[in-house]
Amino acid sequence: MIEGFSIDALLLGQSIITLFAIFDPIGAIPIFSALTQNMSVGERRDIINKSCLVSAGILLTFALAGNLLFSALAIALTDFKIVGGIILLIFSIEYVLGRSEKQYQKMAQEDIAVFPLATPLLAGPGSISVVLLMEDMVLKLVVIVVVVAIAWLALYVGTGVLKVMGRHGSSVVSRIMGLIIGAIAVRFIREGLEEVQRPR
Repeated sequence: MIEGFSIDALLLGQSIITLFAIFDPIGAIPIFSALTQNMSVGERRDIINKSCLVSAGILLTFALAGNLLFSALAIALTDFKIVGGIILLIFSIEYVLGRSEKQYQKMAQEDIAVFPLATPLLAGPGSISVVLLMEDMVLKLVVIVVVVAIAWLALYVGTGVLKVMGRHGSSVVSRIMGLIIGAIAVRFIREGLEEVQRPR
């Protein structure tokens, strides 16, 4: 246990890895680089800062208000586990098959920090689903802060990382993350179905 907080260290580590896999900041680096290739260093830093703040705000909003939303819509956590797992499975297939930079270039408008970087690349449906499925509020807050900080660092040094890894290396990492996300998705679906079948 972490002193002062009722969080299991193993659970914390698993949760950070899960959300990090879905955030996939390394896989987002080529897209970020393509969208900001004609910008100055200062402009790129401003975009990174804003995209991380917006993505953190989105996840924190769902972390704090998720239970109220469930209650208002009469949605059980079991129901969300199943649909969240299906969403993650779709995302995992997209990651394994590869995401198109040109697709996001066409989507990008004036403020690319918000769209598509903050959402859907970072705080998309998959990330929101994982946050909603965490049952401990303190765990949610710690995991969100840690993962967003890692994502900020990854994007901040992204150009250098991209030069070292190359676009092919970054693509391989993204596909590996896709496999991890797929396994997590199957776990969510399996747990949801098992809970539905349990006698009440």
